[in-house]
Amino acid sequence: MIKTLLLILVAGLLGGTGHVMLSKGMKTIGDLTEAPGEAVTAMVVRAATNPWVLLGVALQASFFFLYVTLLSRADVSKVLPMTAFDYIVVALLAQSLLAEPVTAARWAGIGLIVAGVALVSNS
Repeated sequence: MIKTLLLILVAGLLGGTGHVMLSKGMKTIGDLTEAPGEAVTAMVVRAATNPWVLLGVALQASFFFLYVTLLSRADVSKVLPMTAFDYIVVALLAQSLLAEPVTAARWAGIGLIVAGVALVSNS
C-alpha cells in the first residue's frame, strides 16, 4: 500500500504540474473560442509548438501512464479520488507561477475534497 500511495503522490505532482504548464502556455496563445476562424489554425500551430504546452502534455502523459499503472494495482474507486491530491498542487503552483488568486473559499473547497479523499481511502 505504501508503494501505491507514493505512486499516487508522484502522479498528483505530475498531473497538477502538467495542468499549470498547459495553462501557462495557453495564456500566451490566447482564447481559441473567441478567435476569428482564420486565426484558429495559426493559434493551434503556436500552441503545438509552445514549450510550456509541450511540457504540460508530457507531464500529463506521464500522469496517464502512472494512472494506468495504479489501476493495475488498486481499485479505481480508490485510485481516482486519491489522485485529487493534484488540486492542492494546482492551487499552489497557480498561485506562485501564474499569480492566480486562490481565495479562502477555494482553499476551503480543496479542504473538503481532501477530507473526502481521506474518507474514501480509509474505506
